[in-house]
Amino acid sequence: MNISALQSIISQEIDIYSRLVQLEEQKKEAITAFNGDLLFSLSKEQENLILDLEKLEKSRQQLIKAHATHTVVQPKDMTLKDFITLTRMQDNENLIARAKELKGIIEKFSRLHETNKKLINDNLEFFNVILSSLRKAVTVETGYGPQGLTKRSASGSVLMNKTV
Repeated sequence: MNISALQSIISQEIDIYSRLVQLEEQKKEAITAFNGDLLFSLSKEQENLILDLEKLEKSRQQLIKAHATHTVVQPKDMTLKDFITLTRMQDNENLIARAKELKGIIEKFSRLHETNKKLINDNLEFFNVILSSLRKAVTVETGYGPQGLTKRSASGSVLMNKTV
């Protein structure tokens, strides 16, 4: 098993997740500033990084599975924790530290993502409340026209296009 290859993959994953955390923080600012264009571009950039992560994750799993095939009678889908427990090498301490760092960054990203998701849902709910109150504010007034006939008109009418 090439521990240095695994450490390299984990380091790349840490770098990508760190970038994802930065983008998620920028998305929070874009959400609070109601900047949909910036939010869209940040989301597209995140999608590209996530595709890179998927490739790295597949490589990591293949390395671990190849090692498990040689050391364990019945290899299963091993987690990184399982692999570290199974191997007893000197480089484990560094690998464990990097794995913990990766886990911490993933948890931070997950928390930020959940916060942003809640912010977006709160904003959508807020705008829906505003739109429904604007619709209710429309009243019908009745009066007489120049020829003495009854004339109805909408007062305070608002035209809106609501798309979600």
